[in-house]
Amino acid sequence: MCKKCRFVKCETIGMKKDSVQKHRDIYGKRLPIFQPISLPTPFLNQIGGMYKKLELDRIEVYQSYEPPRYVNYKQNIEILLREFYLISDWIYNSFIGYAALPTDQKDVLIRHFYFQFLNLESGFRSSQRRRNDVWFLPSGDFIDCVNLESFFHDPDEIQPISSEEAVRLFSPSFESYHRNVSIPMITDHVDFMEFLALVTLILFPTGLEGQSDDCVEISRRVRDTVQKEIIHYFKNTKNSEDAPIRMGNILSMLPNLERSSRRFTEDIELRRVLKAFPVNVDFYEKCLMKF
Repeated sequence: MCKKCRFVKCETIGMKKDSVQKHRDIYGKRLPIFQPISLPTPFLNQIGGMYKKLELDRIEVYQSYEPPRYVNYKQNIEILLREFYLISDWIYNSFIGYAALPTDQKDVLIRHFYFQFLNLESGFRSSQRRRNDVWFLPSGDFIDCVNLESFFHDPDEIQPISSEEAVRLFSPSFESYHRNVSIPMITDHVDFMEFLALVTLILFPTGLEGQSDDCVEISRRVRDTVQKEIIHYFKNTKNSEDAPIRMGNILSMLPNLERSSRRFTEDIELRRVLKAFPVNVDFYEKCLMKF
């Protein structure tokens, strides 16, 4: 695909001309770029510190992947399965309320959380870099959202459907992600503390199927703490008139995030049913959401 065609495709999925970066093919080193804010928000600051540790762990785990690359479907599944274990450990060590739960309740929460977290984190990286033409993976690699044929290409040539047919069937998942997650996060320029608040709120929902009363109570306490801290953060960083609007904009991202994640999960299930791609049993058993 020539640069002109790629630029046209970028515009169609929401890229802003004034956000085009010079030397766009130079991605830089895979280093953590996030710093907690020094405000009286102890819970979110603690989570921010643990998130920095997760980023450092990722550098160690994925250092063999240098330099960052565009990945295909098989490589993506390999990354996401490895990431599942990293995120599971990070959650366990970061959130005391989660660590205290019985195993079955941990499973309920992490299955609901995992895909939403990946979507949210990619959207946050898009917001930080003002880019919407790639999907940022935890490894530092990318999915080329402009040329999805490359993502759905099987280098071993054993998939039963062509890359073009796969794009026709499954590109709506990526369109949903852009519409519901990355574009709103870029537009609102979500910052690190807001990202941490959203992460915590999606980890501790209420009313999930299979969620125990004790788990719901823990979730309510955590959500209450986070909402109080983010309100305090807004009062110290935003104009008093802007704070309620900002709070509403951030919280309104949660249902859209779940909608996008649900679409990805449904499409992954469809790929398995159609036998469109080789099945990684561990990935399907551990990582998929249950609605």
